[in-house]
Amino acid sequence: MKPLYKPISELPSVVEGENFSITVLLFDKNLDNFDLGYYDFEISQWVAMGGFQIEIICWSEIIMPSSMAVLRYTSILIE
Repeated sequence: MKPLYKPISELPSVVEGENFSITVLLFDKNLDNFDLGYYDFEISQWVAMGGFQIEIICWSEIIMPSSMAVLRYTSILIE
């Protein structure tokens, strides 16, 4: 079984044909905050998308549900 959380020294998969990684969840060192982010291979640096300062300690892939898993769920529109 693969670990859910990975150290920042272990880099996520690169997006094919691009210089950046897949989007991941970045976790604050105190584990009280998280943000979406990615690794920019061109500048060799982690990038957080939230626009605020975050000292990251680990990251996790974002798990996408299968269509079968949510077949009977009801959706809502957020505007």
